Amino acid sequence: MIYLFIDTSHLLHFGILDENFSWIEDVVVETKKTSEVLHENIHALLSKNGFDISHIKGLISIAGPGSYTGMRVGEGLAQIFELDDIEVYSFYSSDIPSILGENSTHWMFPAFKKEYYIRTNDNEKLLTQEEFEAFCSGIVDKSILYTHGENELSDRCEGDTREVLRKNPASIFAKVVSEKMRQRPYYFRPLHVEFKKS
Repeated sequence: MIYLFIDTSHLLHFGILDENFSWIEDVVVETKKTSEVLHENIHALLSKNGFDISHIKGLISIAGPGSYTGMRVGEGLAQIFELDDIEVYSFYSSDIPSILGENSTHWMFPAFKKEYYIRTNDNEKLLTQEEFEAFCSGIVDKSILYTHGENELSDRCEGDTREVLRKNPASIFAKVVSEKMRQRPYYFRPLHVEFKKS
């Protein structure tokens, strides 16, 4: 039995893991049209490694923070798996440092609309460009700054939670599954703010 992993929060990262949560294979696809390529890419990866859906013990997904469309695609697939009685686990990429015991980090990501999302332990905020620059100027140790995947903040951050996930799958996924994490999809701002008139 295997676990299927998907991350549609930023581009597309997916892969298959063995029962000890070691990667059998994982792939990052640079696309913003995740919904158009997700199913065919998962099918191809499973087939290439001699598996099909019947071999999947559980689905593990990143529930955000991320793009609104990306979150819809990932959660939609998760709900289909749940309808088929396949266990689904989900967690936030911003929680990866704390899952690994790092409790003094800042996780940052571009939140569109010229804003930046910052998560520090249990505190979170959206900052304007000016507020973000002021926030960053007060941080001396870049090793505590994380982002997720390649994006406009990558040069500012020494940590990349996507790469941490790729290098430490057993430590992260074992905790997610043992604690039966199932986080709701998380977008950067509530819908009433996202869709208000300018």
